Amino acid sequence: MKSVSVGLIGLGTIGKGVYDAIARNGRMIARRTGISLTVKGVCDKDKKALDSINDEKCPVKIKTAAAEDLVNDRDIDIIVELIGGLDPARDIILSALRNKKHVVTANKALLSSHWKEIFGTASENRVFVKFEASVGGAIPIIRTLRASLAADNIDVIYGILNGTTNFILSEMSENGCSFDRALGIAQEKGIAERDPELDISGRDSAHKLAILSLLGFGLDVSPEDIYTEGIADIAPQDIRNAARWGYSVKLLAIAKNTPEGLQLRVHPTLLPSSYLLSDVRGADNAIFVKGDLAGESLLFGKGAGRKPTSSSVTGDIVEIARHVAFAGKENPFPYNLNYASGDKSISRIEELSVSFYLRFSVIDEPGVLAGISSVLAENNISIANVSQEERREGETVPVIILTHRAEEGSMRKAIAVIDGLDYVSDKTVVLRIEE
Repeated sequence: MKSVSVGLIGLGTIGKGVYDAIARNGRMIARRTGISLTVKGVCDKDKKALDSINDEKCPVKIKTAAAEDLVNDRDIDIIVELIGGLDPARDIILSALRNKKHVVTANKALLSSHWKEIFGTASENRVFVKFEASVGGAIPIIRTLRASLAADNIDVIYGILNGTTNFILSEMSENGCSFDRALGIAQEKGIAERDPELDISGRDSAHKLAILSLLGFGLDVSPEDIYTEGIADIAPQDIRNAARWGYSVKLLAIAKNTPEGLQLRVHPTLLPSSYLLSDVRGADNAIFVKGDLAGESLLFGKGAGRKPTSSSVTGDIVEIARHVAFAGKENPFPYNLNYASGDKSISRIEELSVSFYLRFSVIDEPGVLAGISSVLAENNISIANVSQEERREGETVPVIILTHRAEEGSMRKAIAVIDGLDYVSDKTVVLRIEE
């Protein structure tokens, strides 16, 4: 039986999960593939983490706090980087590639910002970089775009790519929780980080969308160039109002091919309740892809967590191991970096044309609705539906408006004027509708 050696760097939740997966399922993997996976070395700065690696079914020779001990080991075929962040992960991965070691990583932040450097180095050294777990946890979207849909021109990708935000919005929808309470529940359950800013701001989803945009559309884009909004301004009443009109609210990552360019945006979105993505609840993720040949596909599953992410990482290890064991240690297929140098560009958010949900907080007095409607009309925005709560003189009340399709630039101009009116007491909540 062929043997392939692995060096595991980072023994946090996912790293320990990968080790446990190899220890627990190693015999099954060997029967299925004809390959014996061995973990020769593990690396972590935490001695307790190193000491926890002690399964007799998967003995480890090297336990170290220095990543170079594994990167420079001649017997190790695959380096698995699971420490996350930009540094020192970037240096570790580049050193491993230059030492002609294949790499498996789940590091979305690093991949989305240093794509060409990493894959250029991999091509020069004829080695693989696998990264299925970087987007969607256990959902095989990377393999789908790179292999199953390789012959398709991709028209659109919609993704619920962050389990924390989807859990929060689900709690607000199903139990009427405030945002703060739903976030607290997510933290109590270990679904949200102690510092949840990366998730709730939408930036985590933007990192993942940058990777999907390169694979699906050939556009190498920085996450900072993707228009991004988070969910902190969403109130329970917005979710109730959306449901009354047949919509659910999701933090949606959108990549859409248009004549004006590629739309790349992450923001809270009203989706018709009839859409399958509307039924994605809790911490689950889902990704919808439409290609010109395959048509519509929906991939659904666990987007985060120890076992789902470990499954994707270990699957990448096995895929590389098969090649190393039976086809030689080199990657015979250099990465096509020119694919990410096409003539596509990101369309400006101001050029977006969609319908909108608007919630105004106003002092209830005669002429308020007429005044708001007048400003919208002056900016070529027509009203599709209006809801106003019962009048309580002198109190602030919400006025909810759904618009017909309008340009984002025009909407921004209108809202800037409306928010400055004397009878508007708070910043207007603006949500886009995707239909």
